[in-house]
Amino acid sequence: AFRILRLETFMSDHGVIGGSETIGQRIYRLMSFEQTNKNSLLSCLTRARENARSIRENISAEMWETLNTLYWSLLSEDTQQRLDENPQQIFQSVIMGSLLFQGVTDQNLPHGQGWEFIQLAKYFERIDMTCRIIDTKFDILNNAESHLESTLRNIQWMAVLRSCASIEAYRRRHVGDLDPLRLAAFLILDDESPRTIRFSVRKAQEAVAGIAAKVHPQEIDAAERILGRLNAQLEFAEVSALSGTRLKMFLESIQENVAEAAAAVHKAYFLH
Repeated sequence: AFRILRLETFMSDHGVIGGSETIGQRIYRLMSFEQTNKNSLLSCLTRARENARSIRENISAEMWETLNTLYWSLLSEDTQQRLDENPQQIFQSVIMGSLLFQGVTDQNLPHGQGWEFIQLAKYFERIDMTCRIIDTKFDILNNAESHLESTLRNIQWMAVLRSCASIEAYRRRHVGDLDPLRLAAFLILDDESPRTIRFSVRKAQEAVAGIAAKVHPQEIDAAERILGRLNAQLEFAEVSALSGTRLKMFLESIQENVAEAAAAVHKAYFLH
């Protein structure tokens, strides 16, 4: 209820509430092109493009072209019309543009310190957002599960997997009804799917280790130590630790550890 109230307040303050649009249309417009919303697609792409411009000489031409093309695709004259007619197509194009940028980065940028920082930021963001998605959706769906039909319930749980780009990976691992605890365990503890929390923590740890090896190879990096402990915790975690109210506490602990690791990275490499 508090999250809904905060969203309604934000929408009211920015003139999003009101008019003939449905609540769904107003929300996706807010999250797509509202420049006063720092988390909208356009705001994030604008900041990403500005950051890329500031380090233009350190990234490849293909990286800049991919990001620039995605940015201008959202500013084309027919974008608003396309959003009204088929918003899913717009969002899918942004997803594919983001994946293309990551692929180009891996294939064109030397895998040195700059690339390691990109990987670290990507996995930090992925861990945090996956925790937020699981926490929010599980709280809502678990409370409403007794009121949902089996088909509708499965559609909702599938939406959680889609939000984490993991629906096909989950289906390959588990067949049949979508069990909430099994689904949560997969998104948090699976060590092979690149969108899970455990996989992302391990990759973030590897990125920090790669950075530290080039900067101070004789010292133990604080962020690497934090992520190492978190990785071990996830490796040996019991599925029972995710049941009921313990899931929220488990996710909060992960987010706190990642925030602590991010602060350690900031202190070690950006505060001079």
